[in-house]
Amino acid sequence: MKRLYRGAATLALVFALFQGVFATTWFPQDFTCPIDQEKNTFMVVGSYGTYIYWWPSKYQWLFWPVTDSPTFYTCKKCHLTTFMWDFDKIPKEKIADLKKALADVKVSKSFKDYQELPVTERLEIMVKVYAVLDKDEYWWERFYRLEGYHYAREGKTETALAARKKSLEMLAKFLKDPKAKIAQKELLYISGAMKHFTGDDKGALEDMQKALETKYQQEGASAEDLKNGEAGMNERLKDYIEQIKSAKPPRLLDRSSN
Repeated sequence: MKRLYRGAATLALVFALFQGVFATTWFPQDFTCPIDQEKNTFMVVGSYGTYIYWWPSKYQWLFWPVTDSPTFYTCKKCHLTTFMWDFDKIPKEKIADLKKALADVKVSKSFKDYQELPVTERLEIMVKVYAVLDKDEYWWERFYRLEGYHYAREGKTETALAARKKSLEMLAKFLKDPKAKIAQKELLYISGAMKHFTGDDKGALEDMQKALETKYQQEGASAEDLKNGEAGMNERLKDYIEQIKSAKPPRLLDRSSN
């Protein structure tokens, strides 16, 4: 019996250590809201590894920490909500307009810990905030994709679908632009991903195959970067095509973590 106990304890320890190797950590830090000077405690990143780029969210071309709740900061007084890297970098000339944008914002409940609010509720406030901050179309495409991810995580499938369709509309526009900021190969991957997550597997496979046949090009990139980018994207594309054709395609992971 003692041997059995020791064996089980050893396995539990190994499992815990294995999980720790692929863990991310956060720790609390105090921030002052740039709008109302309210003191807030938010979480900041402690540690992570390159393994985050291989978690299931890769199939939506989204990567931690944007897949994790602590990333979206909300002031408990004025409800200013931003990505964690933007909260203390709000331009002073935008504060008056942000006050107006936030004037009619009401949250579902009072809170001490900002993570008590659902991620999607925070994202809805962010739409108002970032409209004032003049973000470009590429920023908004990624944001809609992120909305799709988090609405799906919360089981709000119709809202997730609508957000992903917005993403697809913008991607179609970028793919027609020879001066697009993002490499054509990458755009095709993302477009294929969003088609898969909106139920269009035929269109997804067509985009993925076209991406495989498209040379990776990025303005200003070195020959080595282009070579590595080509190899990396091809590896991801081949995996995605295989996964779509499998019994458990990525779309079925829509409500799983990361």
